[in-house]
Amino acid sequence: MPPHTVGSVSSHIVGTRDGPATRAGQRRVHGRRAFFLVPSRHPRAARPRGYTPFMATAPRDITEARTPDEIAAAGSLFAQYAASLGWDPSAGGWIAEEIASLPGPYAPPRGSLMLAMLDGEPVGALGLQPVPEKARIPGVGAEGAGELKRLFVRPEARGHGVGRALMLRAEEGARSRGYDALVLTTSAEMMPLAQGLYDSLGYRETAPYRDDMPYPSIRWMRKEL
Repeated sequence: MPPHTVGSVSSHIVGTRDGPATRAGQRRVHGRRAFFLVPSRHPRAARPRGYTPFMATAPRDITEARTPDEIAAAGSLFAQYAASLGWDPSAGGWIAEEIASLPGPYAPPRGSLMLAMLDGEPVGALGLQPVPEKARIPGVGAEGAGELKRLFVRPEARGHGVGRALMLRAEEGARSRGYDALVLTTSAEMMPLAQGLYDSLGYRETAPYRDDMPYPSIRWMRKEL
């Protein structure tokens, strides 16, 4: 399967366990690390499919992977992401090349390789990159948008709001880098649980923004910043 497939953002980012909300609006920032403690404001009956409320456990520590150990941890999570979609990184190919070259397109200043820690362990990752110039479709706003790729949270860490915290950190990072929107691709068929998360964060379906992904099941999403 070529790069930039419908698996660009993983469905394995939400669970179904409920937990008590934390104190409303609490957020701490220290250096390049951000801690999100945000309550669910959605009544149970109104939650979209796949929506996961935050749980009052340890703060989700979101950092940009920059040290060799952090980049290696992100690479391990990318490999787990690939395996969850049926891809075998050990067989080589584009996903193995991307992992080996990290941070690759997610390198500063235009990109960001985000790593989520829960109770001191790396449990999730997400990449932010410019929409590749050679693949951009003109006239749809791709020039000013940042693209999200490879969102993944380890199964045992789901249900703690890690995926949502990564997405919120990505919004901060995109604004600080001058992007006017965030875009991503997903598939309701391959990633049914992810759709509720994107909808609850304000992502809406949009026109295709790149010409190298001719897959009919893709759902093109965009959020203005």
